[in-house]
Amino acid sequence: MRTDLQHLSREELEAEVLRLRAALAEHPGPDPKPSGPQLRSVDDDVLFSAIDKTGLPMILTDPSQNDDPIVFTNRAFLELTGFGVEEVVGRNCRFLQGPDTEPDRVDEIRAALTDNRDLTIEITNHRNDGTPFVNALFIGPVFDGEGRLRYRFGSQIDVTEAHRNRERLAESEERQRAIFNSASEMAIIVTDTAGMVTDWNVGAERILGWSAEEMRGQPIERIFTPEDRTTGQMRKEMDGVLRDGHAEDMRWHLRKDGGRFYAVGDMTSLRGLDGTHRGFVKAFSDRTQERNLATKEQADAEFMRSVLASSVDCIKVLDLDGGLTFMSEGGMKVMEVSDFNHIKGCPWPSFWQGQGNADALAALATARDGGIGHFQGGADTFRGNAKWWDVQVTPIFGPDGRPERILSVSRDITERKSFEARLAAGEAYWRGLFERLSEGFLVGEVVRGPTGRITDWRYIDVNAACGELIGLTPESVVGRTLREVFPSIEDAWVDEFASVVETGQPVTFTRQVGTLSRWYEGRAFSLGEGRFGVLFLEITERVKAEKRRNALLTLGDRLRDMDTDSAMMAAATEIVAQTLGASRVAYGRVEGDVEFVTIDPDWCAPGQASIAGRHRFSDFGDLSADLCRGEALVIDDVLTDPRTQSNPGPMQAIGVRAQVNMPVRDRGRTVAIFIVHDDRPRIWSREELAFLRDVTDRVEVGARRARAEEQQAILNGEVSHRLKNTLAMVQGIAGQTLRSVPDQAPIKAFTARLIALSRAHDVLMQDSWAAAPIRSVIDQVLALQTALDRFTIEGPNLSLAPQATLSLSLLLHELTTNAIKYGALSVESGSVHVAWRIEEDAEATVVLSWCEHGGPPATAPARRGFGARLIQSGLVGTRDTHLDYSPMGLNAKFRAPMSQVVAS
Repeated sequence: MRTDLQHLSREELEAEVLRLRAALAEHPGPDPKPSGPQLRSVDDDVLFSAIDKTGLPMILTDPSQNDDPIVFTNRAFLELTGFGVEEVVGRNCRFLQGPDTEPDRVDEIRAALTDNRDLTIEITNHRNDGTPFVNALFIGPVFDGEGRLRYRFGSQIDVTEAHRNRERLAESEERQRAIFNSASEMAIIVTDTAGMVTDWNVGAERILGWSAEEMRGQPIERIFTPEDRTTGQMRKEMDGVLRDGHAEDMRWHLRKDGGRFYAVGDMTSLRGLDGTHRGFVKAFSDRTQERNLATKEQADAEFMRSVLASSVDCIKVLDLDGGLTFMSEGGMKVMEVSDFNHIKGCPWPSFWQGQGNADALAALATARDGGIGHFQGGADTFRGNAKWWDVQVTPIFGPDGRPERILSVSRDITERKSFEARLAAGEAYWRGLFERLSEGFLVGEVVRGPTGRITDWRYIDVNAACGELIGLTPESVVGRTLREVFPSIEDAWVDEFASVVETGQPVTFTRQVGTLSRWYEGRAFSLGEGRFGVLFLEITERVKAEKRRNALLTLGDRLRDMDTDSAMMAAATEIVAQTLGASRVAYGRVEGDVEFVTIDPDWCAPGQASIAGRHRFSDFGDLSADLCRGEALVIDDVLTDPRTQSNPGPMQAIGVRAQVNMPVRDRGRTVAIFIVHDDRPRIWSREELAFLRDVTDRVEVGARRARAEEQQAILNGEVSHRLKNTLAMVQGIAGQTLRSVPDQAPIKAFTARLIALSRAHDVLMQDSWAAAPIRSVIDQVLALQTALDRFTIEGPNLSLAPQATLSLSLLLHELTTNAIKYGALSVESGSVHVAWRIEEDAEATVVLSWCEHGGPPATAPARRGFGARLIQSGLVGTRDTHLDYSPMGLNAKFRAPMSQVVAS
């Protein structure tokens, strides 16, 4: 069948049917044949010859015969259906029905036949080879001059392609709308070149608060903060787009209610099909919660579009010179001709301009030669309205077999052309937005197994950013399943998206693709009918940075509690190995001018052998030069690195393909190295090397601290020993010198005070003379003279400064001595309550109280000796002392500024 005659206008068809029906009624033939009846008039002869020769499929049936058989068919009908004339004539039209024919349409046709009325209907028929086609069928009765039913008339138009176009349009629009609306995290705003809003999706409405109706035609500057308006940030963004192609948008914006939110997005240029700048597209998401370590807001998009497609054919008969002799009623309507006489006889090619005129003349010449001419072009209607037409020009043969008339069938394809342009523009528009997203975006379709369970999913569409994020081009993945692209992918990448499709509920995910060693964060959402969309970003560097940061915190915590080099090295090597995924981590001490290294017990992954022991650097390549200069030795692959490629065997023998040696320096020399090995080639990032440098420094500082503390402990012990010897010598000299003094009480008091000082020094030495716990000082001093169960001791934890420690020791010693001699401790039932507290005032103050109970009444001393003066001087010599000699016993309070008592 001639595919360029598949579509005819309904109006033209009905006009021709009316004319044919009148002719048949006036001149009914006794036996119509495919060649057509012989009419008596010249005009009738022209008309029937035109119908017989036209590309419009037509048939006549005889209702007076049994089963209403076909008695007339033209060549166009035979070409349309693929049947021969002998297979058609004499049969009912039911042979065109098949498995795809709609029963309800058949019922409508039967009803119209029963009622003898006209019917226009579209029905699925089948050709001789069984292929279905959509038939725009027109049927109607033909009555003779006396009103008797003589024939039924039927014409057919193959409108299959029009149906397919509508289906493709609907599918395309649905797919594009679903893709765009699926960007639920994004607000998308489209403006003209002046920044006036032209499109405003529901995501923007949700995030910003304004509706599309409120914002359409408004300046986009309304969403900018006052300070950004003052500095002209909107104009700067637009200038950046025009200069660089896009401009990042990371700033605070305003909502309708005046509230602010932090937006992250991008502004790009909106371009037409011809590449000209038409406006701006600003896409962003609300990252306020993410900025505050929360989740992102969801954005949604919705745009409305409508498509109207129709076609109307214009049937014309021309003379051999191209003059108009006939135009169908439908043709007059579509050509906006009110009276055919206005254009009758006009040269048809003159309706076309430019190339269209040349094409019309060429088609006319082809038809005159007996061929079929075809072209498409633009021609104005009679009222001057421009339209596009699809034109077929065929000859109408006379009795001698030569062309005597020309048939021109023009189809109005203006709407189709317009639709194609809109569709192309729409595709470009949506695709442009789709491709400009900086986030990865993909559309997937689930794949089910024999039991109906979802076992995989297929890539339907991906944007350029998605291809970059997964390291593959979009063309290489579209149409393939996930497991075909990544055979060893984790099941969670299928199961979670399957849940989205099954439940319709969106999910947010943070997960690694193990085969890629890359981390992703995103959101998946259902698109219906087994499809889903995913909007995502790669966060590998963020995850690695967080892992390194946590590793450094963990290392610091563990090193703080360790006091040996071996424990520190074991902790550091384990943490580094787990953080960087290394196969071996070790610490070694360098000998000489980086000639040998002695490696401590190392951390090794399963299957890796230890390399602890002494090694010569030169056995493994030219490795010393960098380390001698204090620079890190970094090798990404021993097979290609110039320092090892000449002899990589020794490295490979110990399972090394990549390594880092981080030097430890002392007085301008490399004295140790921190070693990291990987059994695969690896590009060490700057951040990883900085991490190793930080670990190495921390381990070395920790080791030096441990060694310093060990040396300080030895020094403190030596100082303590010498101080005790000095105090013992002073005590011995005093004893020998004052041995002959009759009153030995002062001498004993002096000796006791020396012992109290000695105990105070012991407590201070425990913390390198930096501080002493107050409770330890009190316990040590009191226990020198009596049992601690005679005391009730309470107060907060305080670390005393060295001067306060000595002062408190002597003060407590004097108070205890007096209590044993004269106070509560002089009797078995007596006790002492020792307490301290901190009073918060203009200046924090430490208050020490001494309360005796159960002893004889307290009396003030008759004379003020050294001990009394020592007590009166108070804590750290402040003399802020209150002594109450009551019948219940001595009640004393001592005050001193906290800054003088507590160690800083």
